[in-house]
Amino acid sequence: MKLQQPLQSFIDPFIKSCDGELVASILDSGSNPPKNADYVFRLAGVIAELKGLEEASFGESFQNKMSALVESWANRGLGIIWGTQRVDLAQLPPVCQQEVLDVIGKPLQRNILAKANQQIRATKESLKLPDAKGLLMVASDGNEDLLPMDVLFFFWRILQKRHADGTPQYSSIDALLYFNPRMPAVLPSTGQPALIWGIALRQPEDQQMLDFLHELGDAFQRHMEKTTGTLFPSVEVEDAQYRELRFAGVSRRVPRIDANYEAAKDK
Repeated sequence: MKLQQPLQSFIDPFIKSCDGELVASILDSGSNPPKNADYVFRLAGVIAELKGLEEASFGESFQNKMSALVESWANRGLGIIWGTQRVDLAQLPPVCQQEVLDVIGKPLQRNILAKANQQIRATKESLKLPDAKGLLMVASDGNEDLLPMDVLFFFWRILQKRHADGTPQYSSIDALLYFNPRMPAVLPSTGQPALIWGIALRQPEDQQMLDFLHELGDAFQRHMEKTTGTLFPSVEVEDAQYRELRFAGVSRRVPRIDANYEAAKDK
């Protein structure tokens, strides 16, 4: 599913409506622009980087690796998947789940987590905000290979990685926000479309960041209703229902589903 307009052109107006600033409009990059994050919320003390999971996020090599994995599972008697059926991580044996995580985790870690961590760190230095907290905003924006629940789980898992000395591997990222602003999902059991606002904190007790993200989520809901004329009623679902979420077409009435790192962690 290929989306025509750049993701930032869709998100930037929302950020500015929430007293956020575009870092590119603040810094004089000159002829050698630094690798900075996208947004800063000065009042909240948060620097945010936006990343999109697009149609070709993993490329042909990922598909080849997944095909090889599926074939190896069949050879080992761990399961058979016919044709183009999408792999559902929750339905696989634990050993298969771990192997999928290893394949998917590497490109997520290299292309998104590591780059975002560097960009947020550089922006703290450029804006002289050493105590600002880092937020990674990840949007499903055309990529249908990863199911919504799996995205949050994968990123939460990687966010917990530590160096040999016990320090966080991605120390500049304090929280992850996962959402699907242009890719509504649907609960197969009810047929109800949904937008997701998923939160994962590296430190679960970080109430300040949690409150900020909840407020940002409420603002995003209002912004979307105003700009699109679409209603986004909030709904609560059980963890089992959240795991059923699949991407779907755009709907006139799209509820927002809030999730947190606990739901991802317990998968």
